Amino acid sequence: MVVGLILDDDRRSSIQVKSAESSKKVEIVFWHAMSGPLGVVMDELIQRFNQSQPSYSVRAISMGSYDTLAKKLLASLVANNAPDISQNYETLTKKFIKHGKIVCLDNLIGSESELIKEDIIPVLLDNNTFDGKLWSFPFNKSVPALYYNKDLFRKAGLDPEKPPSNWDEVASFSRKILSTFGRDQTGKPEVYGFATTRGNVWMFECRVLQYNGKLVSEKEARCHFSESASVKALAILQDLLKEDLAFEGQGYDPQNDFKSQRVAMLENTIVSKVHMEEGIKFDWGISPLPGGATKAVILAGTNINIFNNGSSEKIRGAWEFIKWFTSPEITAEWSVRTTYLPVRRSSLKSKIIKEALERDPNLYAPYVQLDYCYFEPRLSNWFEIRDLMADFLERATLEMGPPEHYLKQMTKDIDGILSHAQE
Repeated sequence: MVVGLILDDDRRSSIQVKSAESSKKVEIVFWHAMSGPLGVVMDELIQRFNQSQPSYSVRAISMGSYDTLAKKLLASLVANNAPDISQNYETLTKKFIKHGKIVCLDNLIGSESELIKEDIIPVLLDNNTFDGKLWSFPFNKSVPALYYNKDLFRKAGLDPEKPPSNWDEVASFSRKILSTFGRDQTGKPEVYGFATTRGNVWMFECRVLQYNGKLVSEKEARCHFSESASVKALAILQDLLKEDLAFEGQGYDPQNDFKSQRVAMLENTIVSKVHMEEGIKFDWGISPLPGGATKAVILAGTNINIFNNGSSEKIRGAWEFIKWFTSPEITAEWSVRTTYLPVRRSSLKSKIIKEALERDPNLYAPYVQLDYCYFEPRLSNWFEIRDLMADFLERATLEMGPPEHYLKQMTKDIDGILSHAQE
């Protein structure tokens, strides 16, 4: 639809002046993969940055998905047409460092280096530091959490304010749910206690760390997925499935079943809160992911890189945007509105977050888990390894053979990839 406007001379003159001012700004091209309500928040913040100063204007270009974004970035490596800044995973950051395509942020922070780095949440700082230098900045980092239906808990005689804190409790709570709601005419549970997505590498890795296991020894070029912690991590899920205490679904199926109250508990990214809360009509809560022998979760999400496109002015503008976006106040607002983790320690004590927690206690889950948060191996071939892991984990829960059977072959295949990799 085209809307026609009749402008008086004063208003037309004002618009022309604003247009002229905008044209004087240095344009910073930003490739991203944010969408839906999260993309709306990001676009609003970018607009505020553009209006906050006279020198730079960020133009955001959506690639639609992280997969498309990664492919476009790799293609830009060859074609020399990279954006000025982009969301990016650590695996590609290492490639870009190797080929001299991105700017070391230590060279831009300058005299503010110590002040800024001391305020970055430690795990996020470590995640973006390569060989002692800061090459990227945390942007939209998330952690997993447990969603649970308080109404179903009450009906099953469970305390709605005490969600399970470990996997043994997940099993016992799920048995209570099954005994309370029974089965349908086909023999399936009317309400499943627990749900997850099939071939869920992220949650499997969390459980491995929760039982004091390791993922990969990068220097030795070998993985640890045939060891006892990994066997335990896989057996936990298989046992839940065998007893009909849990089910696995594809894509958004588990999330939709939680919303329709066919599932009492769901493990999922904390960011799903933003997508789910409008459609939920029952009393629900979010708690930290249950632990095992210890507590542990793994970061997900991307960071942001500045590309070395030969323009010092664009590089300065890119850094000004990153510094503004990750400032204590803005990163606190970003976190509250999206549930992504804030970047700064000081933001955790900000008025914005404190007031948000008073309004919505479900926001506590991501912040609590920062005390025991880790990140995946930053290998350039980690995407390939993850895909292989997903295949084995899916087979393991469909066929239900001994965990060792799948993990032994998975380890062999991953070690083969690692031994031939050239970082």
